[in-house]
Amino acid sequence: MRTIILIAHQAMTARLVKLMRRHMATFERYRLLSTAETGEALECETGLEVMHLFPARKGGDIQLCGLVCTNTIAAVIFLRDPLTSDPAEPDIAPFLRACDLNNVPLATNVVTAHALAAWLGRKPAGENAVAEEAGSGAPRKTLQ
Repeated sequence: MRTIILIAHQAMTARLVKLMRRHMATFERYRLLSTAETGEALECETGLEVMHLFPARKGGDIQLCGLVCTNTIAAVIFLRDPLTSDPAEPDIAPFLRACDLNNVPLATNVVTAHALAAWLGRKPAGENAVAEEAGSGAPRKTLQ
């Protein structure tokens, strides 16, 4: 089964829940991974099973970043709160870089998250063509 990483800053968790409810049929088709806090909220609010890794402040973001580098992640939705500056928040630059280096689609705001969810919900027939266009010339490996 293919995997989607779902992360949200605390102020954006409700918007991530709303997004998931709107695209429930799509999210039901994927394995879902998240940090502990976000994952618990998503499970509680959507009824979907979400595998929780460590909390972000204890390295969960690093665990997820490592998974992005294995080319087993179909996409990442990371809803950031651009208005809140919390010095305790982990630096997300390595996470963004990992997505870029590994051609993993990444949405960091609600509008692109809806577009990515719609793309994930499409018929998988064009999947290899999209991966080949993304850069390497070979389809990305995904969990099936």
